[in-house]
Amino acid sequence: MTESWSIENLDGEAHWALVGGNGSGKTCFARELRDGSPERNIQVVSFEEEQALLEREIYEDDSEWIDKVDHGRTMRELIEEHRVAAVRMEDLIEALGLESCIDTGFRLLSTGERRRLMLARAIAQQPDVLIFDEPYDGVDKDTVARIEECIDAIARKIPTLLITHRLSQINERITHVLCLDQLKVVYQGEKDEVLANPAVKQLFSGDFRDSKLPSSLPQSKEYDGGEDEPIVDLRKVTVGYHNKPIFDDLDWKIYPSQQWRVSGPNGCGKSTLVSVISGDHPQCYSNELYLFGKRRGTGESIWEVKHFIGIMSTALHQQYRVTVAAETVVLSGFFDTIGVYRPVTQEQRSIVKEWLEFLRLDHLRQKNFHQLSFGQQRMLLIARALIKRPRLLILDEPCQGLDPVNRALVLQLMRTIVERQMAQIIYISHEREDKVEFLTHELSFVSSLANAEQGRAPYRIEQKEIS
Repeated sequence: MTESWSIENLDGEAHWALVGGNGSGKTCFARELRDGSPERNIQVVSFEEEQALLEREIYEDDSEWIDKVDHGRTMRELIEEHRVAAVRMEDLIEALGLESCIDTGFRLLSTGERRRLMLARAIAQQPDVLIFDEPYDGVDKDTVARIEECIDAIARKIPTLLITHRLSQINERITHVLCLDQLKVVYQGEKDEVLANPAVKQLFSGDFRDSKLPSSLPQSKEYDGGEDEPIVDLRKVTVGYHNKPIFDDLDWKIYPSQQWRVSGPNGCGKSTLVSVISGDHPQCYSNELYLFGKRRGTGESIWEVKHFIGIMSTALHQQYRVTVAAETVVLSGFFDTIGVYRPVTQEQRSIVKEWLEFLRLDHLRQKNFHQLSFGQQRMLLIARALIKRPRLLILDEPCQGLDPVNRALVLQLMRTIVERQMAQIIYISHEREDKVEFLTHELSFVSSLANAEQGRAPYRIEQKEIS
């Protein structure tokens, strides 16, 4: 696969970007570069490396033997693990803005904090070459700026390779572009020349014109509590860890026909809020919370709660660690489980087959989930969230890792769901370039120094209608 391009292309003044669609082979390409050059210290910053670190932390979890929950090694310990003495820890902390989370356990870190951790771990090893695989996905705009500044500083000293799905992330620093398609190098050369190529433009057009959706998509509401009854009703909800409030006294109602965006910087509490609503957070039982007209903690099982909810999140993606086929991942959406542990009907298999064909992933039906690309895994998990016809659809960074065509397909799905009034949507994303005009309301976490000084949650929560 790398016959027409090698690590030697990174020598000299050239700074490369590697682009290609989901499943084109970008991550495999980076792995081959690293493993095929053992004489060089090549570090890769990627979701796969982050997932491997998570697997290790889970394997070494000591919660069963100590008198507290083990949240994993702290960020400081993980950076120090392979740090070269010449690399100053204080410089890394300052450059990446890690002061507030440097002593936080790995499993308590937000998506953006983990992304910065992986970058810091790579830099701490003083590499000869640094490869960044989608470094900006899932991080807020201030963190993007900080990471860009850090990468620019690194690029002045060592060769770098940026892997990205978004051409908008190819900045002035990049001089050359390499394009992959179906595990082959199809275009390479100076940035302006490659990006001006009509074939490359077509590959990244994001133009999705096929409006034919799976017939198994719901046509009518399974739950109908009336237009005046909120499907989500949070009353003075307060959540925190170790006497540190995440959010407090939150009142939030979601009525039928409302579609909500949840926004705010990394680490503010967006994913925590999602886990409270979905029933995956233990503190949901100590708060006054109503879902679909019923108060949580009044005898209902977790499965009764999840029956009406479809969820796609980075946390779920990382938790899906079982070794199963792609088909099984989608099937598990019928049962709200990770893996499938009960008999499956022929009708359910037919619905899954239709979804896989719609997503153009039917040829991967029996392939191991963990052998697929990050974007392909993401698409399967989105289908998993939709397949049981949920009344509430929670999407936490759904377009993370998706190429333009798949992003367009997912956003068209969301528009169709809203137009047919199939579900209420809670949409969490830092990426403003994705067209989500179907959202009607926004809940924002806004930094508040006054709150922090009073010992309250450091973010105040604002709600508004989107005009």
